[in-house]
Formats: sequence, structure tokens, C-alpha cells
Amino acid sequence: MTGDNLNYCPKHKTCPLFQGEMLASKKAQEIYMRIYCTAGEKGRNRCKRFMLVKAGYSSPDDLMPNDERTLEQIIKEL
Repeated sequence: MTGDNLNYCPKHKTCPLFQGEMLASKKAQEIYMRIYCTAGEKGRNRCKRFMLVKAGYSSPDDLMPNDERTLEQIIKEL
């Protein structure tokens, strides 16, 4: 899954999760990608990484898309 597809997150080319740099398990990466990275607008709007970028912040490399913290809590910790 590396082509340009309209359902892909617009940040997929630089996202460490999409690029396979965050998880040791290829299967886990595929699941996260299906839920967040390639699920169109609905998926990316649930992704904490995308939400941060959309709010004008850089996403920490180790931030998971399903982080439990609120966006406000994450921003305070940046």
C-alpha cells in the first residue's frame, strides 16, 4: 500500500506509521493502516497524529493514532 489513493491520509508519505517505522508487527501495522490511514476522511479524523497536524502542530514520531489522551493533553505535552 504505497500508491496514491484518494482514501489515503494526505500525510501518508511522511507518516512513520504508514511507512512501517513504528510497529514491529507487520500485521499490527496493516490493521492500524486499515482503520486510520486508508479509511478516508473518517479514518484520518479519528487519528491523533492527523488531528495534531491539522491543528498546526508537528506530530511526535512515537504518537499512536489511537492515543488515549485528548488532543489538548497531547498539545500541552509537546
